[in-house]
Amino acid sequence: MTKEVMLAFEKYAKRSTNLTGLDWQIEEICHQCFNVEYYHKVFHHYNFTVKIESPRSSDPRVALFFAEVKEIFGRKYYFCCPLEPNENGQCYACHNEGFDDLRHPATGGYDQGSMDMAFPFTNMDY
Repeated sequence: MTKEVMLAFEKYAKRSTNLTGLDWQIEEICHQCFNVEYYHKVFHHYNFTVKIESPRSSDPRVALFFAEVKEIFGRKYYFCCPLEPNENGQCYACHNEGFDDLRHPATGGYDQGSMDMAFPFTNMDY
C-alpha cells in the first residue's frame, strides 16, 4: 500500500510547481478504504501526511493529502491532491463501508462510488 501512495504522490509532485526544489517524505498513512464496486472496477482511497522541507527554511511543514488508486480492467490510474484543513468531500464508497474519517477533496476528481452499493457487490435497495 505504501508503494501505491508513493507512486500517486510522485506523479502529483512531478506536476506540482509548489513542490519544485523542496524535499519531501511521506510520514504516515492515516486512513484507507478499499472498494470493489464491480469485479472490473476497484479503487483504494488514502489519507496520508507528507513532511515538506524547504532549503530556505529550518521549519518543515506537514501536509495532509488524498490519493486514489483505481484499477479498471487491469489498468491502474492515480489521483493525488493536498487537502485543506477543513476539506471533506462526499464519497459514497467510503461512507457505505464505514470509513467516515477518511477525507476527500471537495472539488472531486476521484471516484465517489455509487450511493446504493455496499461491499461486497450488494445493492442496498432490496
